Amino acid sequence: MSTIVQYFVPEDKEDEEKCNAFIVYKDIEQVRIDDIRESFPIPGTYHFRFKFKLGTKNVWIDLNNPEASLPRYDNKILMKVNRLAWTSETITSNNKFSVNNEFPDFI
Repeated sequence: MSTIVQYFVPEDKEDEEKCNAFIVYKDIEQVRIDDIRESFPIPGTYHFRFKFKLGTKNVWIDLNNPEASLPRYDNKILMKVNRLAWTSETITSNNKFSVNNEFPDFI
């Protein structure tokens, strides 16, 4: 099974009306943040935010737990992707990106 992940990069003047997409070769229930990091098609270091509904509101959430199920919006994965660096940073022993930059403010 495979899952299409939709995303946009605000720094590239994209918005959620004109999303990009890539495939993760897992069922949507099995996709985790590390799968997103490994499959993301653009080189660089990125911060991923996921859209979902909270009651009647649409919100963006940041995930810290690599084992957590990814939030879904209308039964799909929709991400706002913020570029932290044009190149990949070093990876620490626990497979997390080591980034010296502060995370950008919520948009």
